[in-house]
Amino acid sequence: MGMAVPLELAVALCAICAGLGSWAGQALARRRLDPRRPSHNNPLGDLLKPSVLAEAVDMAARRSSLRSGPHAVLHGRIDQFAALHPAWNAQTRDEVRAHIAAVMRAGLRRGDRIALAESAAGGGFTILVPGADERAAVHIADRLRRALGQLRLPQIGSAAHLTASFGVAADRFGDNIDVIDQRARRALDSADCDHVVPASDIEEIMLLPAPTPTAAPAASAA
Repeated sequence: MGMAVPLELAVALCAICAGLGSWAGQALARRRLDPRRPSHNNPLGDLLKPSVLAEAVDMAARRSSLRSGPHAVLHGRIDQFAALHPAWNAQTRDEVRAHIAAVMRAGLRRGDRIALAESAAGGGFTILVPGADERAAVHIADRLRRALGQLRLPQIGSAAHLTASFGVAADRFGDNIDVIDQRARRALDSADCDHVVPASDIEEIMLLPAPTPTAAPAASAA
C-alpha cells in the first residue's frame, strides 16, 4: 500500500526536480562551450575559428555571385608574343608567362579567375569576372592593359614595353557562359593592338542596316 502524499507537496517536488534538471543542462552546455577547454572536448571549437569562418563566408560569397548577377568574360592577348615566341626557349617562355600572370592577378578581385592559354604562341589568356556587367569588365580590362604596359621584361629588351588587347563580353539576357565566351572571342578578333573592344560595340555595328544605294546622276542631254 503506497504512502499518501499531499498534492501540494507533490507539486513542489516536481517543480524542484524540473529546476534541478534545467540548471544541470545549462551548466553542462556552458562547460562544453567553454573556450578554455581543449578543442577535442568542444566539437564546435574548430568550426568557430576565425580562419574557418572566413573561408566559409568567402566560399558562400563566390557561390552566390556565380548563381546570381551578371558575369563577364575577358579574352586577351599579349600583342608581341606572336613575333617573339619562336625565338624563346621553354624557360624564357615560362618566366615571361609567370611575370604576366602575376601582374594580372594583382589587378583582379579575389573571386575572379584567370587562365593562360596552354599554347603561348599568341600570348592568350581568359579571365572570368563574376558579378560584373560589360562596363565594369571594360574598366577591369583597361586597368590590366595599363598595368601590363608598365611591365618591363629583359626578355623583350629593356626599353620595350608590352601591349595587350582585350575582347570583353557580359551577360545580356540570361546568356550562358559559352555564349558570353564566344562573344568575347569575336570582340578580341576585332581589337587592334593595345585596345579594349566591348562585344556590344561590334554587335551594334553588325546590326546596322545596310546603306541605301544612291542613284547615279542622270546623263546630261547632248
